[in-house]
Amino acid sequence: MNDIKCYIKDKLTEFNDKYNVKHKLDSCWGNDKDMKRQWKRDCENVRLQWQDVNSVSDVKMYIERYASIVERYQNIRGVYLDSYDMDLALYRVISALQKMAQCYDYEALGFNGCNKEEIDALFDRLYQVFNDMEDVNIRRAMQD
Repeated sequence: MNDIKCYIKDKLTEFNDKYNVKHKLDSCWGNDKDMKRQWKRDCENVRLQWQDVNSVSDVKMYIERYASIVERYQNIRGVYLDSYDMDLALYRVISALQKMAQCYDYEALGFNGCNKEEIDALFDRLYQVFNDMEDVNIRRAMQD
């Protein structure tokens, strides 16, 4: 089981090396005090989400919520808050995956039945949605 925990952590590290959403959310608001305050509240809410993630299906739910938010912004002209919404949803996914990695071997939680193929499927879906988000952000940058 320890090898699965390490496998999840390695996949998370690989993703964070590509796109460190926490760092982006911490640093991208410059002097906008309202957004900094909003991020502080949202960050605390994500920290509290930890107790609600108890199974692989909870992790999948967060990935699908992220997918839904990205899909919503794909076909509309948006503002910089859209990027914040997408990044926040991604941060929620990363937090859920971190709990899965940390608590994989706890019998009381529903993570330990997940094998490498299922973990790969979770990360494949995450990367698919992430690539869609990147496309949205690139298209928006070109429109401005």
